[in-house]
Amino acid sequence: MKKMAMFLGTAMLMTTILTGCGGTSEETDNGGKENQADTGTGGDTETVTDTNSDDIVIWAFAEPHAEYFRWVTEEYKKEHPDVNFTIEIMTTDALSERLAVINASGGEGAPDLVDQEQGFFSRFMSEEQMCYYPLDEFMERDDVTDKMVKNRLDLYAYDGHYYGLEHALCPVTMAYRKDLFEEYNIEIPTTWEEYKAAAEEFAKHDIYISATKDMSMGGELDEIVLLLRAAGLDYVDENGKLNITDEFKNIVMDYVQMQQNGMMYAWETQDEAWPVVAEDKVATYFTADWAAGWLRDNVPEQSGKWQMAPLPKLTDTASVVSVRGGTGLCMTKYTDKDKEELWDFMKFAQLDKDNCVKKYEMIALYPPVYDAMPECNSPVEYYDNQNLGELYESLADEIPVQYQADWRNAFTESFNSNAYDLVEGNISIDELTDILTEAVNEYNESK
Repeated sequence: MKKMAMFLGTAMLMTTILTGCGGTSEETDNGGKENQADTGTGGDTETVTDTNSDDIVIWAFAEPHAEYFRWVTEEYKKEHPDVNFTIEIMTTDALSERLAVINASGGEGAPDLVDQEQGFFSRFMSEEQMCYYPLDEFMERDDVTDKMVKNRLDLYAYDGHYYGLEHALCPVTMAYRKDLFEEYNIEIPTTWEEYKAAAEEFAKHDIYISATKDMSMGGELDEIVLLLRAAGLDYVDENGKLNITDEFKNIVMDYVQMQQNGMMYAWETQDEAWPVVAEDKVATYFTADWAAGWLRDNVPEQSGKWQMAPLPKLTDTASVVSVRGGTGLCMTKYTDKDKEELWDFMKFAQLDKDNCVKKYEMIALYPPVYDAMPECNSPVEYYDNQNLGELYESLADEIPVQYQADWRNAFTESFNSNAYDLVEGNISIDELTDILTEAVNEYNESK
């Protein structure tokens, strides 16, 4: 535990480009690129030479993940010296495009395992495009749903089958300036109504409740989705269908009004927000575990002033934690390697307790594997020595389901392109809803 505490003081809160915890499609393509790091890409494709056709080929979309795979494959080879691996790195877009070409060519050139960013998994959710092998038999045999948070596995579910093993828990909670709440005698909000009331109080003292992407520029859909998801009201329902609720409309308009009334600082690029945060003008920050270090790296002088709390509940029945991002290790259906051997490695990399802890030490991905969680819980100096791991572990079973749909990008693009007119009053929220519904319908009809 002392070793882990030392690690947390330095590595856990690094501003690493932890692309494995990027976002959903809209969060990867929109929010991730604005929020300091490009959470949808992992750099240029790595050139691989001298690849043996007998090697197990792994495609990774981010350097931190590739770093872990390099380590864990060497560990695996200590027990299986005859097994060799080749690891290739490419961007999420390049990975998806290459898989599409492979599908079209009947599997020629397919890797054996793919580190699949969850926001792009929906691109393969059709009979024609599904390039992964169902893992149900392996998972049932090895009681995987008892060992790992089930709702994280559901990111890689399609048509009644599971196709991937998740790397990280990716819980979203609320960082808040404890000193500011105490100075102005404002209660830490536990509901959305309390959050809006706190915003009004802070505004009286020229303090923003939060810094969020300018709604007129197409934001802050990714943050809105976090609260909807925690309430089980994401606009993608359990069947992958469009589900725009009154809560969706209300929270969109809440963001519009709070930005227009100066209660939320509205930024075009995240870099604009950090100077405002540094001036002690921002009271809260919704963040996934993998982005908790952005505060430390951008406002290090505020060490000890921030704490972490559960999210304010959007509804009475909502969870107090949301989820953003993820990456699953998947087996391609085109592999010519022994599937039992591939599954054995997948378990070793994704389910083994010691390896999950090592992954956390290496690249700061809090594990979704139950028996590894306690080994990753230590005080974090920046957050006034609060044990963030204990908070995440306590909320693990409340992590909401993040349903997938291949039309998410169409929805997001339509929202972004019409947000300006909503903010300017050129269209109503009901008219925006009709536009969004039409965009999704047109996408579905074009398939």
